[in-house]
Amino acid sequence: MLIDGKLVAVTDIEIEEARRQLALPTDFLLVQATQQLYHNPGNGMIVITMPADMFVVGFENRSGELKFGVVQINSLKHKVERN
Repeated sequence: MLIDGKLVAVTDIEIEEARRQLALPTDFLLVQATQQLYHNPGNGMIVITMPADMFVVGFENRSGELKFGVVQINSLKHKVERN
């Protein structure tokens, strides 16, 4: 999976842990992940870099329903290079 432009091998265990943290059923598949949180407080867009083990993720089911959230996956922080 691409995470912030870097190819990262995400295991089934890591995906299941993210799904569990968001309380999603098993038909939701991981489709997006980033360590950048975009926030618009009303006076312009800011980008918040998440801590090394925190990810903003997007899951989608077969009906096209999207669910997003922030999860903590300690094992992924060792796979994603930080600048």
